[in-house]
Amino acid sequence: FLDPTAETCPFGDLPSGDQDRKVFICKQDGYAIEDIPLHPAAHNLLTQEFKITLNSDETIAAQKSIFTYGIYDQAQRFWLLYTPPELIQESLKEKIQDISIGATLDKYELKNLDNLNAPIVLSYLFKGPEYFTLAGKLRLMPQLTGLDTSLVAKDKRKYAIDFATLDSKGTYLELVIPDNFTLKYIPDNVTVDSPWLKFMVEYSQKDNRISFRQNIESKKTLVLESEYPEFKIFFTGLAKQIKQRIVLERKD
Repeated sequence: FLDPTAETCPFGDLPSGDQDRKVFICKQDGYAIEDIPLHPAAHNLLTQEFKITLNSDETIAAQKSIFTYGIYDQAQRFWLLYTPPELIQESLKEKIQDISIGATLDKYELKNLDNLNAPIVLSYLFKGPEYFTLAGKLRLMPQLTGLDTSLVAKDKRKYAIDFATLDSKGTYLELVIPDNFTLKYIPDNVTVDSPWLKFMVEYSQKDNRISFRQNIESKKTLVLESEYPEFKIFFTGLAKQIKQRIVLERKD
């Protein structure tokens, strides 16, 4: 199947609105009604990689790379193709403020923008004057994982939650710390496999490197009204469980 109106969608892929639909096929000797398949979650993949180097004065130098596939690649390609470079740069300058207040963008690079058969890679380098929340000699890292609990704010629902499609999101962060910092607390790993999604978060340390990895994979496009009370309990419980931070201590 092909959608010729979706100019940033490669052949072999489909926009989310075209998937899981009935299709009418005209033939020389009649017709057929078929089902357009729904792509699995791994097909619609968004991966983000952070590499942050902490300096002894608590400033940071960082690199972020974003890899997109499926529906995420279609949207990313559309934005990058039809947005002036100066506005792309301004958007990235705004995004890095969420990581470090007062951060400055050094440069950004794009790969495969004009090649529909290869996923887009957006990478950018930046520097920041701060990263932690201070508590005396303790330094609290930003919360690296979380769930948007506004999704389950209602006590009950009159209609299903519709995610439209299946997707998978991965995040990897590596923080290199200087000798004047020590690790005081690292959260426990969490792995959950529910009827609605798979969730995994892992923390680790090796020498002066602290690593964080998270994967979320959806398993259903709909949360039915009858499922919602159970889904709400699961979702809020998981959000509470993962609401933790890495804590460092400054030696001097």
